[in-house]
Amino acid sequence: MDFQSLGAGSPFYILTKREGQKPTLEVGTVKEKVLQQPQYQFQAVPTAMSGMGAQQKLLRIVATVNGSDRVIPDIPVNVEIAAKGNVTYSGSTQAMMQAIDAMMQGSKAELEREDYNKMVLAEGEHFMETLNPRYAEEKKQARTIKTLEERQTATDKKLDSILSILKKLEAPAQKS
Repeated sequence: MDFQSLGAGSPFYILTKREGQKPTLEVGTVKEKVLQQPQYQFQAVPTAMSGMGAQQKLLRIVATVNGSDRVIPDIPVNVEIAAKGNVTYSGSTQAMMQAIDAMMQGSKAELEREDYNKMVLAEGEHFMETLNPRYAEEKKQARTIKTLEERQTATDKKLDSILSILKKLEAPAQKS
C-alpha cells in the first residue's frame, strides 16, 4: 500500500538504524496526511509495485507513535517505503518486513566476512614481515615483550600465593 492510500488509523512503521546502536522499530497509526509541494529531499526505496517519476508529489504525515504525535514531512505519495538518513518509513507491513530482512541479511553478510577478514589481517602481517625485515624485527620484539610481561604476571601471582601461605604459617607460630 503506497503512502497516498493510507488513511487515518492505518498502521505506520518507523525503523531507525544508527551506527553502533541497536536498531528500533516503532509502530504507530496515521493521524492525518497533507499533500505538499514536490521536493527532492527524500530517497524513495523502490519496490516492484512502486513507480518512480521524475518529480514526486510529497505528503506530510502525522502519526501517533508511543502515545505522541510525530510529524514526518516530505514522504513520496506513490511508494510503499521511503528512507531519509537513518530512518525508514512505511505504512505497509510487508514492505517494512522486507526492509528489516534486508537489514538482517546485510548484518549476516558482515558476520560471515569476519573470519575472512581475520585471515586477511593475519596473512597481511605475515606478508609485511616477509617484505620488511625492520617490521618483522619490531613484531618479534613486541611478541617477546608480551611473553615476558605474561611471565612476570604469572610469577607475581605465584609470589603472592607463596607470601599468603607463609603469613598463614607464621600466624600460628607467633601465638605460641
